[in-house]
Amino acid sequence: MKLVCIGDSLTHGYGVKLKERWTNIVKEKLDIELINKGICGDTTAGLLTRFYKDVVFEKATHTLIIGGTNDFLWQVPIELVKANIAAILFHSIHYNIVPIIGIPIPVDADAAKENWNFIDSFTVINNLIIEYRQWVKKFSNHYNIRVIDFYSLFNRDITGIQPQYYIDGLHLNKLGHEKMAKEVIVNL
Repeated sequence: MKLVCIGDSLTHGYGVKLKERWTNIVKEKLDIELINKGICGDTTAGLLTRFYKDVVFEKATHTLIIGGTNDFLWQVPIELVKANIAAILFHSIHYNIVPIIGIPIPVDADAAKENWNFIDSFTVINNLIIEYRQWVKKFSNHYNIRVIDFYSLFNRDITGIQPQYYIDGLHLNKLGHEKMAKEVIVNL
């Protein structure tokens, strides 16, 4: 298995040490070839644009795709986000690369408001992530594509969003990365 993880800051590992990133934890625990192609601030359009260079050119056998939150932060219409992700998934299948779609984590709105005060629509962003999550599940089920639901991992129905895993409301701390890594390991 050669796994290329393509995404935004959640994939990159913003705010934690290299060895604490979920991608490095997965690589070490499973002893697989894993390449982290996360870019902080990237959108689904960026993922689609660099997919060939970052995934196909790397001769990946599997790819884990996580994106959408930055699109919603910058008010990209959800239909465009869906179209970009669908195109990435279809490209994966075309090139005989097993796609796995990761559903983004929820935003801890209270912490995010303190740390990212130039953005004021975190409740709207969470609602868009929920809508996107529903679409991903339906779309992936139709095409038999594996899904890792990171959203539900950090948002429990009874207790809600779990702030102890966040650095700033948008990004995960070391504990959050450990939790993500465990979820990836059991789903690969």
